Amino acid sequence: MIEVRSVSKWYGEKRAVSNLSFHIQKGEIVGLLGLNGAGKSTILKTLGTLLQPSEGEAFIAGYSVRQQAKEVRKRIGYLPDTPPLYEEMSVLSYLTFVAKLKGVPSSRGRAAAMEAMGKTRLESVRDKKLGELSHGFKQRTNIAQALVHNPDVLILDEPINGLDPIQIVEMRDLIVSLRGEHTVMLSSHIL
Repeated sequence: MIEVRSVSKWYGEKRAVSNLSFHIQKGEIVGLLGLNGAGKSTILKTLGTLLQPSEGEAFIAGYSVRQQAKEVRKRIGYLPDTPPLYEEMSVLSYLTFVAKLKGVPSSRGRAAAMEAMGKTRLESVRDKKLGELSHGFKQRTNIAQALVHNPDVLILDEPINGLDPIQIVEMRDLIVSLRGEHTVMLSSHIL
């Protein structure tokens, strides 16, 4: 499902990632652990087609992140380390909007949003404005936006960042519940 072959990434003279290779099977959950600045986000941005590797190649579901970025994007749900949220939108309207952006037909947008809310246990706040949500519910909303088009692969950059201990346990449980249905790759600097 995810294959990385000898990927390196340079920023000018600084090497962020050096000759990295790995393979992740369908339905697995794999974490990248490391200190801040270790290259975790660089790897995830490369898999999410936001960065090109300086050397090597990466594939999602057999599609090259270099040559077939559009096909890769159809198959991934990406949660950046600092995701944008439209504070004045409700959870439901935001997820319906994101579904449309991700190519979900308009006739299915609301249903796709409701399904993503169900997976992330957001039903109780569906009509609340994003700006009124706790940090934990905002992170669940961010996971829901990554799920709304039912991708094969989820790429989650620091999904537990800023959460309190109870919210961390809830987020881990949520991520584990996605196993089998989605391949998940996530990063964290916290064990």
